[in-house]
Amino acid sequence: MAPSGLVPSAGGRPEPAAALTTDRTDIPEDTMPSSRREPAEPAAVERFRPGGVLHAVASGLLELALALVLLGLSQLAGEANGDVAASLVAAAVLWAVLGVYSLATGALRARVWEAELDDEAVVLHGAAGMRRWRYAELSAVEIGGGRTRLVTRDGRTRRVRGVRGGEQGRRFRARVLARATTAARGPAGADRLPGAGPDGGGGHGPGEPAPGT
Repeated sequence: MAPSGLVPSAGGRPEPAAALTTDRTDIPEDTMPSSRREPAEPAAVERFRPGGVLHAVASGLLELALALVLLGLSQLAGEANGDVAASLVAAAVLWAVLGVYSLATGALRARVWEAELDDEAVVLHGAAGMRRWRYAELSAVEIGGGRTRLVTRDGRTRRVRGVRGGEQGRRFRARVLARATTAARGPAGADRLPGAGPDGGGGHGPGEPAPGT
């Protein structure tokens, strides 16, 4: 599909991934570059971060404070009613787990989760490390339920945790499409199959760790 034929994302409730049409933008596949084009200047790296760090940290601290309050109440009620004390302890443990999860989420959003777009690929940073997908390896960017996913040409999906919410997801999708179109027209992708390395041989496949990681 040519870039000019894309339909902008429509609002409304997100559809299942298999039925996404208005919330899915295909990356052009049939724009074969010409080897006689002039080399383009390398584009700057664009970075996307999810935000919401303060909200996650504040939620975590409040949940931990509530867990401490419940734990204190369980000690007060322990002498009078053991069943009530046990219930309060269980609730305190639950809120403590939620608090730790929220703080961990805030830390990941601030320091780890990130999406980068360079002139050749999408790079996703996560807790497991960095993974890189060349634009030629991608077929679409899906948006649904406030989440953004990359879809490879073999149908596999990968959530983009560095992008949060529909508005940021649409900006990310537009930039991926623009970058993919530019990469397809540049000399770097001339006479090369998707996934080929710089020397024309096999590079790392979709979802495989980038070299050096």
